Amino acid sequence: MERRTLVDHRSRAPVAANVRAHVIKRLAAIIVGMTILATSANAEPPLAKISALASGKILLNGKPSDLTALEKEIERLQKLKGEVWYYRENAQAEPRPEAMAIIKLVIKYKLPISMSSKPDFSDYIDANGISRPRKP
Repeated sequence: MERRTLVDHRSRAPVAANVRAHVIKRLAAIIVGMTILATSANAEPPLAKISALASGKILLNGKPSDLTALEKEIERLQKLKGEVWYYRENAQAEPRPEAMAIIKLVIKYKLPISMSSKPDFSDYIDANGISRPRKP
C-alpha cells in the first residue's frame, strides 16, 4: 500500500515570508545603490567662482571674501576634486597683489582653473585666448 505524507503548509509560511523579506531588502538596496551611482556620475564637480576686482576686493561665489577664507575653500575643493572659475576685473591692467595671491593659491592646491572675461562667468577663455560661451 502506498504511503502518503501530509505536509502542513502553514509551517512553511514563516520561511517563505523571511525569504520574501530578504529578497525585497536586497532589491531595495540595489535600487538605492544604482540611484546613488547614477546621481553621482551626473553630478558636476564642486565649483568656486572667484572674482578679483580692480579695487583689490575678492568675491567668492558672488560674496565678499578674504584670502584666508578663500584658501580654506580652495583646500576643501581640492579634497572634493573641484574646480575654480576665475574672473579678473580690468584684466588688461597690471594685476593687483590680491589677484596674484588667488592664482598662487589655485596653483598651490593644483586645482583646474577656467578663466572668464565676464563677471557673470558666462564665457571662458580657451587655450588660444579666445572668449567662448560656456555651455549651460
